[in-house]
Amino acid sequence: MTETKAAIAALALVLAVPVQGAGAQLVSKLEAGAISSTRDGALPENAFAVRPALEFDHPRFGFSVSGAAWRTRDAWQLGGGHAKGTVSSPDLFGFSGELSGSANRIAYDGSVHSDQFDARARVLMRFGRGGFWFGGGLDRPIHVPVVSSVEVTGGGAWTRVGRATLSTTVTSFAFTKVTPPRDSAGAISCTATTETISGAGLESSVRPAIVGDQAAHSAVPSECRRESRFSDVEGAVEWSIGPIELAAQGGYRIGGSYDVTPESRRWAAATATYWLSGQLAAVVGGGRQPANPARGLPARSYANLGVMLAYWPIPKRRVPVASSATVVGFEARDAGTSQQTLIVRVGGVERVEIMGDFTAWEPKLMTRIGRDRWEITLPITPGIHQINVRVDNGRWRPPPGTPTMRDGYAGEVGILVIDEG
Repeated sequence: MTETKAAIAALALVLAVPVQGAGAQLVSKLEAGAISSTRDGALPENAFAVRPALEFDHPRFGFSVSGAAWRTRDAWQLGGGHAKGTVSSPDLFGFSGELSGSANRIAYDGSVHSDQFDARARVLMRFGRGGFWFGGGLDRPIHVPVVSSVEVTGGGAWTRVGRATLSTTVTSFAFTKVTPPRDSAGAISCTATTETISGAGLESSVRPAIVGDQAAHSAVPSECRRESRFSDVEGAVEWSIGPIELAAQGGYRIGGSYDVTPESRRWAAATATYWLSGQLAAVVGGGRQPANPARGLPARSYANLGVMLAYWPIPKRRVPVASSATVVGFEARDAGTSQQTLIVRVGGVERVEIMGDFTAWEPKLMTRIGRDRWEITLPITPGIHQINVRVDNGRWRPPPGTPTMRDGYAGEVGILVIDEG
């Protein structure tokens, strides 16, 4: 774990590099609908769930918070929750760094939940329509007596093919699991020697170490410590056309039989979203989730059907890529004395920026209003101005419908005319 802590500290120094052109936006969503969850060996749980979420996004830092409340039978109860903060460095030759920390609760139903603190550091590289990332961190489960901390390392890659985004990740987990010397039936599960518990499916990396003063005088120690390791390999695809958005993912878990149960070897899930308007969508989804032995969570199957109000940016788990989306509309509206509201229409993207001579050529982050509408109000005096728009850190381009001219740097800028009065 020393290497992981050193990597986090080194990346923190990189994040101290100053950046210009900062802008920020506040976005939110509210989901409501029916959810059904089934765990192996338990009766299905059916509930009505309400999940609000809020995110503050800035080029250098961000913060998000979400929660859930369930209506089961005749009472409301709190479900899962998540709070996360992120600090990012500016791009340098396509490379950037990210440092994040979060506190979260995962809840399957009223009786099964898990709390955890975690910290992550990763390095990202973007090129063309894709890129890759690698990093690691530490997880600290709460109220899990058999696990104190988890070391996490991983990496991934992504690319855009037409309207689809393809991604793959590999995540490895390593932790020490403390267990009693006897199993639930009273049989001895570890002894003062490792030979008696070695065998098929129990690899050397998970053989127990003896802890306790009794080990020197008895074959039965006070507790056993097992080094557990497993890796998750996941692939995902996201595709959108018109008002329809589809997302699917699947995974396979690599590890010994002690760490990986048969029902958690492979899993899959899918979600379909249909936008009824720019701010209202119907969502249906379901699938299988593997067990999380570090957090004491069992495998489960789930299904949900509901509606989503407003729009949430592309999740941060996927690194923003140079978008192939096209800006389909641009408009400037009078917003008062020497003020103009600039409106850009483009869907399926995470961020839209605008700059011009009226911003001293500093990028300004626009705010999402609905699914495909972005706005910003700026002081712009009457006259002729130069302007450009950028989507998802792609190329700066003139807004559609505006006259263009050469900018003196082998590029083009749009011409924005603001009339008096």
